[in-house]
Amino acid sequence: MIIWALFDSGNGCYTQAVGKYFPQAEIFPIGVDIENKNSHFINLNLADYSEIFNGKSPIFDKLDTLPKPDIILASPPCESWSLWTSLKGGTNFWQMTQEINTLFGEVKVPTAFTLQTRENFDKALENRHGFFKAHWHKTLYKRVNGELCAYNTLRIIERYNPKIWVIENPQTSKIWEYFQQIHDFVGIKNIAHYNYYDENFPKKPTCFLSNIDLNLKITLDKAKASLKGLEGRPSPSTYNERSDIPLELIKKILNKAQKEISK
Repeated sequence: MIIWALFDSGNGCYTQAVGKYFPQAEIFPIGVDIENKNSHFINLNLADYSEIFNGKSPIFDKLDTLPKPDIILASPPCESWSLWTSLKGGTNFWQMTQEINTLFGEVKVPTAFTLQTRENFDKALENRHGFFKAHWHKTLYKRVNGELCAYNTLRIIERYNPKIWVIENPQTSKIWEYFQQIHDFVGIKNIAHYNYYDENFPKKPTCFLSNIDLNLKITLDKAKASLKGLEGRPSPSTYNERSDIPLELIKKILNKAQKEISK
């Protein structure tokens, strides 16, 4: 079983899970480590767009040399899609609604991902009392990086056509709307709560979009859910730590994928 793990270049949760539970499988973690702490992966910028200059893709040039994947797991960066850093009407850069004048006055209508204006961004900064530490240019870079990573994820899946693909992002991430509205790319939304699989994790409702039903679980006991993750595991303080996924959850996903492949 050949597994490609896109963006598994931080703490390498997919790689850890495969090594622990599926030693017979061969995994190829791919991406960059912004903390420069790890070396277990193939160092490849999955936000690369240099092919527009010469028609050659460093991403595909490298991936073409690897064994064809049975499974692709992907956790593209969520910062530019996250509601945690949301502005009025959208994420930290994508505007999801716009106001238009009608016979009945101004009304808000959904948009196909128009960009936030600089004016809206600055107003949001004032309203959030300095919540956003990054300035306009840093937010711009994150948006561009986020979209390129998301887009290239889809291109990789479409080019190499694995039997099973799984894309992870927060349940409330706007990446799902981006996939569907912009690229007409859909799948089965499998929702999981991290603390169901490891009580040392917070609840963290997460979506694993896939071409199969993964039958993942959520924590139904609200009292229990509010206590889990508060003790034992320190709050994540780094980008890599915040990207961690419970190994038991990955085991569940790969077990299901393996069964589907063997049918």
